[in-house]
Amino acid sequence: MGGFLKLEGKARDDFYQAKYDYYKRFNLGVLFASAFMFLILFVADWQVDGAALGRSFLIRSSVVVPMLVVFWAYQKINNYKIMGILTYLMVHAMIWGNIWAGSYLADQSYVNEGFLIMSLVLLLVSFAAPPFVAIIGQLGLIGDILLADHLYHFENINAILTFNIQVIVLLCLVDFIIAGFYYDHYITQRKLEFALFHDPLTQVFNRRQLHKIMGEGHDLTFLSDAIAILIMDIDHFKLVNDRYGHDEGDRILQFVADCIRNSLRGPDMVMRWGGEEFVVILFDCPADQAMAVAERIRKSVEKSVNGVCAITISLGVAIYAGGDCFETIKQADSALYVAKRQGRNQVVSYEALDEKLRQEVARARQNEV
Repeated sequence: MGGFLKLEGKARDDFYQAKYDYYKRFNLGVLFASAFMFLILFVADWQVDGAALGRSFLIRSSVVVPMLVVFWAYQKINNYKIMGILTYLMVHAMIWGNIWAGSYLADQSYVNEGFLIMSLVLLLVSFAAPPFVAIIGQLGLIGDILLADHLYHFENINAILTFNIQVIVLLCLVDFIIAGFYYDHYITQRKLEFALFHDPLTQVFNRRQLHKIMGEGHDLTFLSDAIAILIMDIDHFKLVNDRYGHDEGDRILQFVADCIRNSLRGPDMVMRWGGEEFVVILFDCPADQAMAVAERIRKSVEKSVNGVCAITISLGVAIYAGGDCFETIKQADSALYVAKRQGRNQVVSYEALDEKLRQEVARARQNEV
């Protein structure tokens, strides 16, 4: 449960951002409920001291403006650090408002109960915050009590502080427990997401990842101005399976996936398309560079030692010009077909094919279907 304490850098930020996203609506609901409670407490103030009703109502109705600001921020800002600070400021503002409103009452005997209620509110909003931020927010309650004592001059201030410090320590422990439980959920979710969008054998993406990132109409233009798509196929892979067995065939697939990954830049994406086929999407990559990357992949597979047998791959390259990206994948697949027909272990660009050859390939593929 305490695994989140070992996270560093981006991994830690990703975890706390995911935690905030998960509890975001709950957090906003708690703030609205607390603001409503803060507002209607003027009824209790009236029962305690009817003479202070006007001032009490004015102070408590002032919560509407900051709550509208918080609501606007929740719609526009999605950074857990900023929203965590804003949330705790909002809660403490309501505590300060309670202290201010209570200063006009003749009887302040129920103020300590108010601090306990706000301790619960601080606990609830801590669900969406990192535990260290939550601890600072809850320790701020001690400052609130000292502020109230400055106005009210409690006779039992030491007892009030001792009791609330014990409550704060308990709530800080609860904060860590909540974060630990969410961490277990977070890890399980990440594993499920990885399994959903990755091929279990080669650990590269599967087709679902492409559907995940595509826009309407299977459009990829919002991702890059220059995109190239490669499709590649292991030559004579059936013979590898027949001669060495499927376990060794799986090793070959893993080997090819590694060769592809090691030949790409960070932003580029490789997917297992099915069987022994892989698709690569190259971002910010003009046509000449796409051919160079394809050739680098081909040479890597041909010259690297895989521990099973010598293999080669054939590749088709097509430049994405917008629209349905599956049409470009089909073009790359046509280029791959030509590479296979011309002897394998080579790279063919769809753009380099003349129109007559494109039509011949289209007819041949249609006849295969």
